[in-house]
Amino acid sequence: MKSQTVTAAISTIALMTLQGCATISGTSTNAVAATNIPAADPMLDHYIAWVPRDKAQTATVAEAVTHISLVNAREQTAKQLCGSNWVMNGEVTTNIGPLPTTAPETAGGYPAWYYRISHRPGLRGCPSADSQKLYQTLQENLPEWMDIRTARTTTLSLLE
Repeated sequence: MKSQTVTAAISTIALMTLQGCATISGTSTNAVAATNIPAADPMLDHYIAWVPRDKAQTATVAEAVTHISLVNAREQTAKQLCGSNWVMNGEVTTNIGPLPTTAPETAGGYPAWYYRISHRPGLRGCPSADSQKLYQTLQENLPEWMDIRTARTTTLSLLE
């Protein structure tokens, strides 16, 4: 219960601080064509956010909203499956964005910020649940504008 209060307080402070940044100019909102977004490495796990621009007026706010949503989803997943042990990813390898663009038509075609966080494959911290169940539950706890794309591993890639 205490961790929820701390998480909520930190989230509130961060959003209030970053919303103030939304009025500061200097962030270009010229949309990037989806075809110009760098391709995702298929050997990594990716969190892909299409943050609606009506939820985040700047790239900084979009980044913060994405990270806060991911932390909240991990916390909820941990409570559901892991006895509140933290669910963690491997090392972050790259971040792309946030880039102003338009979400794909399949997602609604709305003005959005594209933000991708790439990790080494695998979730840790929950020995009682298999990997597929962890990813599925984590996806269910994410906002509708955020998706998980898991790595496509091969036997050779596991040996590296």
